[in-house]
Amino acid sequence: MIHRKKLSASLPEVFHYMSDKEFDTLDKTKYEVSYKAGEVIFKRGTKTAQLMFLTSGLAKSYIEGYGDKNLIIRLIKPFEIIGVLASYVGSQHQFSVMSIEDCKCSFYDLEIYKEIARNNSKVYDILTQSICIHSMQYYNKFISLTQKQVNGRIAETILYLYNDIYQTNPINLSITKFDIADMTGMSKDTATRVLKSLDNENIIKVQNNIITIIDIEKLTQISNNG
Repeated sequence: MIHRKKLSASLPEVFHYMSDKEFDTLDKTKYEVSYKAGEVIFKRGTKTAQLMFLTSGLAKSYIEGYGDKNLIIRLIKPFEIIGVLASYVGSQHQFSVMSIEDCKCSFYDLEIYKEIARNNSKVYDILTQSICIHSMQYYNKFISLTQKQVNGRIAETILYLYNDIYQTNPINLSITKFDIADMTGMSKDTATRVLKSLDNENIIKVQNNIITIIDIEKLTQISNNG
């Protein structure tokens, strides 16, 4: 039997609500894969038979568009369920996932996890919560892309990177300017121009791959006003 107390810091939240028997049954199906930065973890349209968790590093989920242009939906941190929608709807991934940093990913048998969720209401609640959170992120992304101007989109993205991803100021980015452009639905040149404009206004400071938020109230106002 696996002792979860010893592994608690390295387990996704949902595992803490499983019985010892449920956890041991699922853990026996586990295997791990390491990915170098820039490697594709899975492609849109591929089928899945595994439940996936990022256990280290940072990844991005994105939709591939026309002319080598991508739209990044969100960034994925450790212990988030990856590809949860494909797990229950159509069995095909609706987006691609690529590692931004060197990553490790754990894979578990999906059908066994579904069976546990059917019999354990708390596990099912965590799964439902994950789906709802991801859905809200997609709705917010849609609103941002269709109703906010470029300044508002860049400000919103900087605040997202600060509050949800890196949680430090200055922000030492492992993503590129191309990624910021793909997160905001604009060209790299436009994203760079807006970043420079915010820098000139002393709202942020940009130096190589480091963004320092100087005036968070003003940045928030720009984000909210679009």
